Amino acid sequence: MRFMADSSNIKVPNIEGSNIEGPKTEVPAGDSDFPIAVIKERSRKLLASARLWWLALACLLVSIGLVLRAMPSRGTHVQIQFPQGHGLKAEDAVRYRGIDVGVVTSVYLTDSLDAVDVHVELFPTAAPLAVEGTKFWIVRPQLSISGVSGLETAVGHKYIRVQPGPVAQKVKRYFDGLASAPVDNGAHSGIEILLQADQRHSVNVGSAIHFRGVDIGRILSVELSPDARRVEVRGKVEEAYRSLVTTESKFWATGGVDFDFSLTQGLKLETESLDTLARGGVSMLVTGDGTTVEPGHVFALAAQAEENWWSQARNYRATSAHLRGALNLTATWTETGLLGIGKRKRSVRCAGIGLKIDGRAIAAYPADVLDAAETALDDSFELRIAEAEKGVAIPKLPSGEIVFRLVDAKEIPSQLTFIDGDEVLQSAESAGWIAVRKSNEGGVFHHLPIEAKNIKSVQTEQDASPHWSISDFVGDRALWHGTPVLQSSDSKLVGMLLIGDSDVRIVPVPSTIDP
Repeated sequence: MRFMADSSNIKVPNIEGSNIEGPKTEVPAGDSDFPIAVIKERSRKLLASARLWWLALACLLVSIGLVLRAMPSRGTHVQIQFPQGHGLKAEDAVRYRGIDVGVVTSVYLTDSLDAVDVHVELFPTAAPLAVEGTKFWIVRPQLSISGVSGLETAVGHKYIRVQPGPVAQKVKRYFDGLASAPVDNGAHSGIEILLQADQRHSVNVGSAIHFRGVDIGRILSVELSPDARRVEVRGKVEEAYRSLVTTESKFWATGGVDFDFSLTQGLKLETESLDTLARGGVSMLVTGDGTTVEPGHVFALAAQAEENWWSQARNYRATSAHLRGALNLTATWTETGLLGIGKRKRSVRCAGIGLKIDGRAIAAYPADVLDAAETALDDSFELRIAEAEKGVAIPKLPSGEIVFRLVDAKEIPSQLTFIDGDEVLQSAESAGWIAVRKSNEGGVFHHLPIEAKNIKSVQTEQDASPHWSISDFVGDRALWHGTPVLQSSDSKLVGMLLIGDSDVRIVPVPSTIDP
């Protein structure tokens, strides 16, 4: 059954703006209760009006961050080309200072089959190693008359060792690996020199450069000159001994065994160390006060030292600093004898600094010298300059780490040189410092270099000015405690060296003193 609707009876309201098509009729007044639809445009800013969406977005971002943080950090990829692989394989370690800093990911032959490409993933903490100047080599067992190395790789895995490049270099991803370990021991500082000789004289790569029997450098390469008329030996002298390389430096080849036979003295043998005997070496002397040279300076390499070199070298001083200011002090006191019976004399020697400020002579010395005054009988503790005949009574209460007292002109021996107040530094760069002491006999001054790498500036709330902490100090407290520290460049006073039970420090000395 079909029903037909009569459209003429349907009343459609005339809604302005409506998209509904149909007959347009007017709504009678009595039909005003007919519902009318109001059409509004939907807001397109959904996220702006729905706070729940913002919360969902924040949760999503937090989830992504947690996932990324939980993922293992990606290291730095570098590629190294070695002339030989020496059994290296994937998963072998890359080490620096005895710890793993990376891992080998793959080892392949180059397309030309003349080298080996090694891909390495450095750990995130080792990313600073991927810079220009960094050196890589494969550690393997090596046995020679001069030593044994790499034995741990004879039965275990091979590994790559790293020598980092200088600080603040450009980032680098492709390196040429070394065929063997470098001979300069990672010393980026120092001065490189070129020695020329008519023959090789048994000098080899890695041989030592000696100064009076002390190793001060290494031979980096031995090869013919471009015109093949000479042998060129390239060496590097360590930064600590740079001052020895001047225009008056003399070099000669050493190695082997020298012997001399005579009827009166018999057979006389002279030989160097086992290392020099095996690999040869180069010795040097400085025969006078020459001028400094630039890196790459060319020197002649003699077959042996000339006789007059040794006599000329006796007058050479390794530092141009004027060694002065060091005092030898003697403290004397009287204390009660053993078991409280009687009295006994005691004395101790210490070092100090002689200052001349505002026309007054002043002796500065460590405050711990007065510790002995705690057991001294009243008015018995005296301190005098070692060369002086008479001392001065010292109060028992010290003031700070350094104590100052006026020195009578009669106490000052003629051979002592005091440091003027205008030559006392209140701030100094940690480079080229020397501690100075005076021998008890003979009036000879001695110095002990303090390397810049072992100096660290320290500032505390109690200090009016910073002091310097010294690491790897090798001096004896009995000799160097209380000695002055000078700048080797201009001989100005940096401060006083104080050696404690657990630390070594340099404390500045004020330029104005009111004892």
